[in-house]
Amino acid sequence: MKKILKDGTEKTFESRKASKIRLNPVMRKHWLGLLVFLLVPTVYWMGLLFQKYPALYEQLGAGNGLRFWISRLTGLVPFSLGELVVIGHVIFVPIFVILLIVKMIKGGALKWIYHIAVYLALLYIGFMVLWGFNYSRMSIGDMMGLQVRPYAKEELYELTKSLIRSANALRAEIPENATGVMTIPGGYSAVFEEAQAGYDAIDSDIPQLSGAYGRPKPVALSQWMLYTNITGVFFPYTAEANVNVAVPDLLLPATTLHEMAHQRGFAPEDEANFIAYLTARTHPDPIFRYSGTMLALIHAYNALAAQDSASAAELEALFSEGLRRDLDAQNQFWKAYKGKASETAEQVNDAYLKSNHQVDGTKSYGRMVDWLIADYLANGNTSASIASVYNQSQCPVFLPLQSANTVESEVVAQ
Repeated sequence: MKKILKDGTEKTFESRKASKIRLNPVMRKHWLGLLVFLLVPTVYWMGLLFQKYPALYEQLGAGNGLRFWISRLTGLVPFSLGELVVIGHVIFVPIFVILLIVKMIKGGALKWIYHIAVYLALLYIGFMVLWGFNYSRMSIGDMMGLQVRPYAKEELYELTKSLIRSANALRAEIPENATGVMTIPGGYSAVFEEAQAGYDAIDSDIPQLSGAYGRPKPVALSQWMLYTNITGVFFPYTAEANVNVAVPDLLLPATTLHEMAHQRGFAPEDEANFIAYLTARTHPDPIFRYSGTMLALIHAYNALAAQDSASAAELEALFSEGLRRDLDAQNQFWKAYKGKASETAEQVNDAYLKSNHQVDGTKSYGRMVDWLIADYLANGNTSASIASVYNQSQCPVFLPLQSANTVESEVVAQ
């Protein structure tokens, strides 16, 4: 179809249509932002799909390739890029609010709000692709063929007793400071240097844990971070395992291994705790083995105490003197950092975990005991069935541990 213009030229229907599209200012100026907004529901739908079919996400690689190379790239820098990003955003927020108020008075506020909306949408998409989908990943227990079924209290008792014996034996090999408390020669630098060995020792049995990702990094504001009771944070946008290095040495190696588990795409906190125990158990250094065993012991003991305080007290009598000193020092250290900041951090972390389908919130850390019992029984140590420790008793969450985790500091021995 043709149309004769006043100047005598002809214009076809197709050319008029193309002209209208080119002249559309919204499509021309904001097509990228509109595309980002369209991707948000698509990514959300993908999350629901992977939640329903976790094996599908595993078959697609669980995002490990992208996360690995981001980790290797950011690992070239010795300090935490993620920490800088967080600090930058904290500084920017009040500045943005002031500028927005100015824009609302002088005009142009809607444009600012639009750009912020696009930015937040990009953050959401990036979070889900780099991390959020992993909350729907196949569990480490399924990969190992472990099963969690109803268990008897006696199994938990036997597990705890076995962990105490292991911890006592390992404690005899551990260096002490002048007060008789565990110390790590070389400090956190030595821990970060040697942590990979635990994953190297287990990757032939569990290939999903293989890979030399970027090294763990110290948090520059570790001392301030203590008031939140957070001892480690995995930052998905940079794939960095960030560790609070101002904490006591007792659980520093276990916390480091926990954050490294997150690097490998294991998002649930109970699974990262369990992986920390597994990789510590196979580590050639007794300091790592002791730290991982203590992580497991604290969780198992507290679970038992919640069900049967008399049985827990009976097992407490088996603690070696060195083990008692380590736990007492841990308790005393964290008492100084209890307060409003740690309570707020607990609430924020709880809400974050629940928003990512971890229905137990921060209490999910205690579900590590489920995997511990399943592993213990699978190795032929007892013949009774397993259960969800967490479902039958509200295991107290204690010690500040790991990523975006807060765990309170009521440690086993009182």
